[in-house]
This record gives sequence, structure tokens and C-alpha cells, in this order.
Amino acid sequence: MSEHLIALPVILVLAGAVFIGAMGPITAQACSPQDFRRRRNLWFVLTLAAFLTHSFWLFMVVAALVLALTVKAESNRLALFFGLMLAVPPIAASVPGLGVFNELFSINLMRLLALVVLLPTYLVLRGQSGVDPFGRLWCDKLLLGYLALEVVLTLPYRTVTSVLRDSVFYAFTDVFLPYYVASRSLRTLKAFRDAIAAFVVGVLVLSVMLMFEFARSRLLYVSLAPAMGVFDYGWGTYLGRAGGMRAMASIGHPIAAGYTCAVALGLYLYLQRFVPGVLARRVGALVLVGGMVGALSRAPWVGAAFIVVVFVVLGPAPKRGLMKIGLAVLLALPLLILTPAGQRFIDLLPWVGTVEAYNVEGRERLAEVAYRVFLQNPFFGRFDYTGNDEMESLRGGHGIIDTVNTYVVVALRGGGVSLALFCGFFLVAGASLLRAMRRVSDHGDEGKLLGRALFATLMGMLFMIGTVSPVLDIPTLYWSVGGLMVACVRLLEQRRAAPLVAAAPRAAPGPRRMPGTGGSFSPHGSGRK
Repeated sequence: MSEHLIALPVILVLAGAVFIGAMGPITAQACSPQDFRRRRNLWFVLTLAAFLTHSFWLFMVVAALVLALTVKAESNRLALFFGLMLAVPPIAASVPGLGVFNELFSINLMRLLALVVLLPTYLVLRGQSGVDPFGRLWCDKLLLGYLALEVVLTLPYRTVTSVLRDSVFYAFTDVFLPYYVASRSLRTLKAFRDAIAAFVVGVLVLSVMLMFEFARSRLLYVSLAPAMGVFDYGWGTYLGRAGGMRAMASIGHPIAAGYTCAVALGLYLYLQRFVPGVLARRVGALVLVGGMVGALSRAPWVGAAFIVVVFVVLGPAPKRGLMKIGLAVLLALPLLILTPAGQRFIDLLPWVGTVEAYNVEGRERLAEVAYRVFLQNPFFGRFDYTGNDEMESLRGGHGIIDTVNTYVVVALRGGGVSLALFCGFFLVAGASLLRAMRRVSDHGDEGKLLGRALFATLMGMLFMIGTVSPVLDIPTLYWSVGGLMVACVRLLEQRRAAPLVAAAPRAAPGPRRMPGTGGSFSPHGSGRK
């Protein structure tokens, strides 16, 4: 029997156990049982189709048909996107250009979800009165400037068709659609709970598989791409560290897997409030931490710790919270120092441990060389920066220049202007959210709790992307979280203005529901001053 068919029952059992365990807690307050079952069933259908069709294109057809037939019943399409985006590895193939072009574009499950689920939602939203047109908000302007600048700067180095494909079409599906739908479609706190719960449940499934791969030294998805007829799949190779398997499950790379678990942990800090029972809440957090451990990626460990610290600092009693964290670390030190497992964990830590210390040194050298190359074209960079003689000194044994730093990639490709637009987007989103949170005096307010979790998650993400390239699901997640922050600001402003609206002489018409937008919609505008 083929290796991928042997792995399939294991995947189904592990996922089934997570869905059974998560259904009660998640449907208590986060989403309806009908939506949970629909997304769960779709997850299984997509997984079975990927493993049993033995053809990438047949899988794409089945997935597109199933999604098209079920998307209309979905009450929160962003939640559907979040819940399914990690179901299958990012195996991709090129749509042929029918003799006119070499290829039209590359397609994988996440891009298919964007086209079938997010694109119709965008078309509905943009035609609704009261929805901020794209370009009105500062985050919109910065994102648009960042994407438009890349188009302009890359034209001299590529053909028009490749620019239209890579810098226009992919930017639309992979960046714009997740951001726009996240920033405009969530109108209520229940819609936020639903979308975040869908993502967290998907990552819980991922985490259990990461723990299995780590414990059994067996990659569950590594043989799927060849079974689907895709032999140039650039991810999913065996990676070991300190004698252990670096798990990756359906993500495609251990660093991206750890990053995804850390993001889910940050969002879980908000969601756990609605999970009934202390035991269930702790189990959820432990599973996400277990996924990060299984990936053996150290930057996400630091990023996750940073997320927790920022979340505590923004809370009602930051000093007490930080003292609890410090006490927990002190109590754990004897176990870390005196036990073999603890010592192994310390050896894996960046800057402290000895395992693969050259990776930390390599990132430091990358920063030094990249800075010198950046100074050669400080304003607008060079798209072909990898051809620079100084960058050649970074070419490793695998024959590639591994620019494992998103900021470096942005700065070298687009210069300081592009980097300013990129960082400015997150700076404006974060500052706006902090300002909106300060206007909420009640620390127990759900909206403020949501803002704390989103801001803390953003801080951890901004740290982690300094250690990894913008690949796989990493950009989709940070643009999506940026969109969630914009939506949270809008929600907090609306809730603050609600008493004024209620006191107006004329009552506003009742809310009307938009299909697939996850909440009710008031035709009287955004509530922004």
C-alpha cells in the first residue's frame, strides 16, 4: 500500500479526536453547531479528496465544486476560510496558458479558497452602503501603496505577464482578499468569536499531528504531493534537529508550523474566555504549545512567550501577571536544569543553547550583509538583489541564498520606501487599536479582551517574521490579523458611539443581515467620527 494511504487513517483518527473534543466547548458560545459540523465535514471531504483522487487537478475540481455548493449556507465566510486553509499542504501546480503564455497562474488550496470563498464575499461587501470603501482608511492606503510600489519597481526586471501574475493577481488573492474580508466582514463580537474559533480549531488539528510526527518520527503528509502527480513540490522534505524529527504536518515547513501555532495561541488568549471548564481551557492551550514543541522551531517559542507577556502587560493587573510568569519560570528552572529533557530544551533555545548556534550567527550575518546591500539602493531597492556580489557570500551548501528575514526581503526588494509602507501598516493598525482600547474603561469588556489578544499576537508576529521569509501561510496570517485589528477598531468605536445613536430623536432601521459576512449590518455607516 502506498505510504500516503497508510498515513490517511492516522490523519482521520487524529483529526476526528480533535473535532469531537472541540465541538462542545467551541459551540457553547463561539459558533453554532451547524456551522461547526459543516466546516468539520468539509475538512474531511477535502482531506479524503486530496489523498484518494491521485490527481492534483481532480482534487482541485472536487474541492471547487464542494466549496461552491456549500459556501452559500455559510454564515461567516472568513471563518470558513480560516477553518479550511490548513486542511491540505500547500501543494501547487500551474494553470497552463493554452499556448499563449507559459502559465496563467499557480493554484493551491488556499488560493482556491480565496477565489471561491473570499472573492464573492468581497463583491458583496464592496456594493454595500456603510462599508468603508477600500482606500478610505489609513491601513488601506499603506497596503495599497505597498502593493502598487512593488508593481512599479518590478516592471524593469520581469515581463508584463509575470508582473500581472505575481504582483497583481497573487497580491489580490493572497494579500488583499484576506485583509479586506477580515477588515470589513466582521461586525459583531460573535462573528469575531466564530472566525477565531474556526482558525484555532484548525490549528488544534494541526498541532495534534505535529505532536504525532515528532513523537513517532514520521511525516504524515510528505508522500502526498507525488501521489497527486506533483513532483516539483518545494516543501515537505525531512528536517531533523538534535536527533529529533522537526514536524510540519500540513504546513510544509517546521518554522511556518511553529509560527502558525504561536499565532493561534495568541488568538486563543481571547477565545479561552468562552470555553467552559478550566480543564478544557488548559488542554486547548497545552495542545497548541505541544504543536510548537513538535515543530522544534525556536523563534516561534520566543514569539509565543512574547505574545503572552504583551497580553499580560495590557491586562488589568500587569504587575501581578508578570510576577506569576516570573514565579512559574523560577519553579520550572530546577526541572530544566536537573533533567535530561529540560537540559535538551535549554540547548535548543536561541542565544542560550548550543544546538545549531550557527543558525543564530547566520541570521546575524544576513542582517550585516543585507544592510550593506540596502545602502547601495536605500530608497527603492533592487528586485534582483540576490545577484549582488555581497549577497553571493551568503549562498549556502544547498545552493540558495536563504533570506530568512521578512524585513530584509522587503527592504532589499523595495528599499526604504517599501519597508516604511510595510511597517507603517502594522504601526497604524496597532496604534489605532491601542487608542480604541484606552477608551474602554472596563477591563472585563469582551471588545477590550479581543483587542489585547490581537495586539499581543501582532507583536509576536512582528518578532517572528524577522526570522523567516514571507512564504507559505505566513503572509496570509499577518495580513489577516492586520485586517482583524482594523475590524476590531471599528467595532470598539461603534460600541462607544452606540449610546449616542440610541439617544437620537429618530430610531435607526433594524439591522439587515448580509450573506456570509458573519454579522448584522447597519446601513447608517461605520460609526467613525
